[in-house]
Amino acid sequence: MSLFYKSKPYRIVAGDAKSGTLSHAYLLVCPDGANLRAFLKELAVLVAGGDERRDRLIREERFADMAVIPAETGGKIAVGDVRAVIDDAYVKPLESDRKLYVLDALQDANAAAQNKLLKILEEPPENVYFILGSTNGYAVLPTVLSRVKKLELIGFSEKDIAAALKEKFPYREDIAEIAAISGGNLGKAEELAGEGSLTELSAKAAQIALNLTASTAVEFARGLVSEKVEGNKFLPLLRLAFRDMLMLRLNRKDLLLFGGERAVLEKAAKRYDERALVFSQEAIGQAERNLKFNANPAMTYETLFIRILEGR
Repeated sequence: MSLFYKSKPYRIVAGDAKSGTLSHAYLLVCPDGANLRAFLKELAVLVAGGDERRDRLIREERFADMAVIPAETGGKIAVGDVRAVIDDAYVKPLESDRKLYVLDALQDANAAAQNKLLKILEEPPENVYFILGSTNGYAVLPTVLSRVKKLELIGFSEKDIAAALKEKFPYREDIAEIAAISGGNLGKAEELAGEGSLTELSAKAAQIALNLTASTAVEFARGLVSEKVEGNKFLPLLRLAFRDMLMLRLNRKDLLLFGGERAVLEKAAKRYDERALVFSQEAIGQAERNLKFNANPAMTYETLFIRILEGR
């Protein structure tokens, strides 16, 4: 959690609390769904302005004057949940001078639930504060956005991600590689670090970069699908391979991040010029975005490999 304490959203709310200018509602937009709930509770600690006991109860979701919705991680906010919040918001607090409502995963709340929430955001009771979270800012209704103070946490630096992983997973030797493919998403990095080695996927990415031709493109694409390779892990590794190939072409071996496949990448780098390596990284990034929107994996891989070959 130490990373979040250095983030801009945390500093903004801390500043508001210190100056006595707290907003009645904050919306944290952060793609890290795995840690979003924890981040929201840290903001609630700031808004509550309490002591160590209160801080602990908030983090444990046991503070009497706070409700966290949905009650379980992974749940969805329903109209009934919002109705219960509205009814409870007008009841005096039990332990403190304010009440807190933490609403996680607002991106999954439908329009009816968000419109219901809008009513109390427009005219909030005194000393009632809302800390909302969404992994996608576009999933929040514009009318709701107009009633909150929006905070954005797109991601952390590779350096900060690597430092956090080294502390939590000191036995991993591929921390730099994981941090590089995490996209600044701490939750994704922790998930990757908590799983098995990336050696097999890294080797596959390096071999495709080396042996990709017009005759092998379809074979490679079908192989990835038949082996049920996870695109959200493989494509970032492939992009990292092409990034390191570019570093090799530029004679910047000190900047290499890809682990364990140096000899293969050195050989592969000779088959691409600098322009092609830059273009390939862009093409891989587009393929990653396509898969996020549920594009057909086989077609995505085939199109990607053809684009890489055309760029070469």
